[in-house]
Amino acid sequence: MFKSTSHSSARNPYHHFESKSRLIQLALGLTTMVVAGEAAASCNANQLAASSALSSYLSNLNGGGSEVPIDYQIPTNFEITETPTTHYEYSSSSYDTPCDANTVSITPDQIFAMGSLATRVNGGKITQPSDYFGLRQQGRRGGGAGDIDFPPLNFWSKIDSDFGSRDTTFSQPGFEFDNHNFVFGADYRIFDNWVAGGSFAYRHNTADFDGGRGETVNDTYTGTIYTAYHITDAAHVEATASYGGFAYDTRRNITYNGESSVAKASPEGGQYAFSWGGGYDFNIDAWTIAPYARGEYMNLDIDSYSESGSPYAVRFGKQNIESLTSTVGIQTAYAFSFPWGVLIPQLRGEWHHQFMDGGRQIETGFVNDPSGQSFIMTSDGPSRDYYTFGAEVSSVFAGGISAFLAYETLQSYTSINSNKLMLGARLEF
Repeated sequence: MFKSTSHSSARNPYHHFESKSRLIQLALGLTTMVVAGEAAASCNANQLAASSALSSYLSNLNGGGSEVPIDYQIPTNFEITETPTTHYEYSSSSYDTPCDANTVSITPDQIFAMGSLATRVNGGKITQPSDYFGLRQQGRRGGGAGDIDFPPLNFWSKIDSDFGSRDTTFSQPGFEFDNHNFVFGADYRIFDNWVAGGSFAYRHNTADFDGGRGETVNDTYTGTIYTAYHITDAAHVEATASYGGFAYDTRRNITYNGESSVAKASPEGGQYAFSWGGGYDFNIDAWTIAPYARGEYMNLDIDSYSESGSPYAVRFGKQNIESLTSTVGIQTAYAFSFPWGVLIPQLRGEWHHQFMDGGRQIETGFVNDPSGQSFIMTSDGPSRDYYTFGAEVSSVFAGGISAFLAYETLQSYTSINSNKLMLGARLEF
């Protein structure tokens, strides 16, 4: 069932167990814990599944019903050439007593941070291009800098940083995160009421897990094309399409019976996304009240991969994550005129509904298990309805330069606290 891809005559202490007695202690100790109900009285479904699979794995190495010799040296790398058919699944229930430290440590539930970083900590929102029409129209209404009109070709950039945390719950581990997104773009005004452009974004995400259980680092590169069209001076529609690739570096710190190791991996994947929407601007002197609606779809694939560096390293099956959100929002702005230009403070609020991104099941198994058995890891579902609120200050100058500073907060998303700062500028060419 397994094909070795690495051969070495040197023994690695992380890839075999020292003696038969040690194997018996590990296997029988864990089996007794599960059978006696101690784990079931305090552990969630993922922890129970992992502990049962590990018990069977150690029992196989111990010789219990397996032809694997006691001194079997686990290969450092191998390929699975046959799909495992043995699965361990349990229903979950919560208890006040915490799960034992060994079971918590070997359970690879940090895997779910990958999806959370992509579709949940920012509310599933797709990065939108710089607000070309909003700045242009508000600049005209302010009047302090004259009849401001951007030339056909414009360059812009913005930086946004998310920071916050996901709370530890009975079913999933918590983590603190910070995400930094750098976007550079250019657009061209085809007609006075129609603009099209493109942008490139680099995003760096970091999640540090509670209890020193490791970290997940992600780098994403995304290209986007977009267009916006003003049907009238007040009514407008816009759309975006993007595609990108990403690479993760994951570290799981594992301590089992006092012995520590680190399981590492570098999975990769890709994503594509679309957004579409429109709005209407009600203008009353220097005031603007602008309701709008938007839809956003994201599809993210994470390739299957295997960890290394620990006797409890895990292989993970391929993951697919889909997010489809609707947004209904309203924004209000007031344009203050000054000799140097226009200052525009803004407030906005949005209601989001998530139609997809349900609880995910990932087929996993211990890399070094010679039987090739697998167990299922199941994630929490999303919050279906949640909100974002924001404040922004924009400036439009007579020389065709504009800039903005904004803050946004995510509210009512269960177990997630998220805040975002944004800074951007637009320059005529």
